[in-house]
Amino acid sequence: MAETLDKVRIGRLTPESIRVRVLISDMTSPMAIPCRAEDQADDPGIRARARRITDRSIHALTDAVQELADLGLVKTATTEVRVHRAAPLFKLFIINEQEAFFGFYPVVEHTVSVDGKPMAIYDAMGKDAILFPFTPSDEDASNDALYVEQARAWFDSMWGTIAREYAS
Repeated sequence: MAETLDKVRIGRLTPESIRVRVLISDMTSPMAIPCRAEDQADDPGIRARARRITDRSIHALTDAVQELADLGLVKTATTEVRVHRAAPLFKLFIINEQEAFFGFYPVVEHTVSVDGKPMAIYDAMGKDAILFPFTPSDEDASNDALYVEQARAWFDSMWGTIAREYAS
């Protein structure tokens, strides 16, 4: 997202408005990952660490989008964030309801600092996700068109049912 927002900032993209909706896992609730590697058990300290990382990312995104409106580069800019209780397993971007980018989060074991102590955890590595593009062609029945349609339907179903407002 940062690259696209930077293109708006330097004038390479000139949308009238920007609307970003984000669904993220609720790190206040236990889930399969992140977890302790030794026994795959939930740990509030691990979730708190993940929550801090998520908060940083969400605040950076929200601030970057709002700054474009503050600078007068777009007429309106909004960011809405909701959480759900499913584990973070993949990344999905839907652009202008017409294109999609999808990538699985690899789950890895690594050691991190939790409450000031090293701890081996299983974690989903979002930055390591390889994104696959789905760009529909003029053919209505293309697989890409069906994927984008279903990805939008999935997102909207999550957004409208089990997701709730993100409390930053």
